[in-house]
Amino acid sequence: MAEKDIDKLLSLTDSKYRLSVVTAKRAIQLRAGAPSVLAPEVRVKTRNLVTQAMRELAGGKLQVGEGLIDEDRMQQDYQRQRQAQLQAQLNAERERERD
Repeated sequence: MAEKDIDKLLSLTDSKYRLSVVTAKRAIQLRAGAPSVLAPEVRVKTRNLVTQAMRELAGGKLQVGEGLIDEDRMQQDYQRQRQAQLQAQLNAERERERD
């Protein structure tokens, strides 16, 4: 994916370094649970989050430097979701022990 759109991706940023940073940050956001802006049929084709981030950027779905998800808020949301999952697992185990 990167090879065919690399010129387009480079034109969206001011350097290769910024491109790699933006792509990495978006991949981290996707891993943390941020919703993808790609159509579901496109997402299914790849599970690689870096490739997915590059496709979002190449498709004009993201703006570099503007409108990105607040990373602190994203981390807090991820922590809350993880705590809720762990609490649900704990509650399920307690229910099984009662039976």
